[in-house]
Amino acid sequence: MTFASQFPERSVANVKSAPLVSVTGASGFIGRRLLHTLTEAGHEVRALVRGQPPQGAPATVTWVRGDLGDPHALAALLDGADVVVHAAGAIKALSRSGFMTTNVAGTATLAEVAAAQSTPPRLIYLSSLAAREARISPYAASKAAAEEAVRRLSHRLPVIVLRPPAVYGPGDPETLRIFRMAARGFLPVPAVAGARLSLAHVDDAAAAILAAMTVDQIPDQPIEFDDGAPQGHAWDEIALAAGQALNRPVRTLRLPPGVFYAVGAASGLLAQITRRPTVLSRHKVAEILHPDWVARPTPLPGYRPTWALADGFRNTADWAVSQGLVRMLRRS
Repeated sequence: MTFASQFPERSVANVKSAPLVSVTGASGFIGRRLLHTLTEAGHEVRALVRGQPPQGAPATVTWVRGDLGDPHALAALLDGADVVVHAAGAIKALSRSGFMTTNVAGTATLAEVAAAQSTPPRLIYLSSLAAREARISPYAASKAAAEEAVRRLSHRLPVIVLRPPAVYGPGDPETLRIFRMAARGFLPVPAVAGARLSLAHVDDAAAAILAAMTVDQIPDQPIEFDDGAPQGHAWDEIALAAGQALNRPVRTLRLPPGVFYAVGAASGLLAQITRRPTVLSRHKVAEILHPDWVARPTPLPGYRPTWALADGFRNTADWAVSQGLVRMLRRS
């Protein structure tokens, strides 16, 4: 099925050379980088925001105030858009229903509003590799259900689902933990035989989104991508790269699954007491302990990863040091 044949009014030949791109999740880690990538490429950008626009956002972005539960705001966001990139989503919540409300119901509402446009835009949904293992956690289940929600409208709406691996880079508060521990000379990792995972620098994640905007053929299956390492990375490789980025030796501290579950349970209990959700819960631990998060890349014309692990980690470490978040030994 090609984009042009199913939706001739939105064929690649008819889309403007610099289409209007609407973005959700513009205040998030990937979304903030995406805004710059889109504007640098000359696109007109409109973005949804609940509060104030993020600091450092391009001045040319047009902001629409609202959220995924507000159909009127979504209609304003999508009016005349050629492409909508749905990057919004919950990575932490106090309950399963919290994930489902944001990741599933919010995505379904956005897709319905998009499909109702007189000329439906191309919808690029930023999912997650976690969707491959829907039973492993509420987050994974919500991403899989959201994929299904947009797929149900594929007869009315051109849909591309992207499944990024773990995304890192300057500005990411989650993978910053790796560098903070590495700066102390060790990295706690799960003692899971053969565990490997794919990674992608945030610049490459944004590049994959740009490539998905212009592909001629809409694939029937989600598109997975990575940093070009076909077998992903072992934890020892990640520790080595972090150490090289910080100019210090880093050893892996292999801990049994029970230790991770205990930390996750304690973190989850504190979140319930304070009513402040945390990423590190017992469900997240189940994801961490899963041995196979290696992407199975789908051909995506125009996408070429530019950040190998060593260079990407050095780029991220330099940012963390410049912000005073991590200390680095002096490089020779």
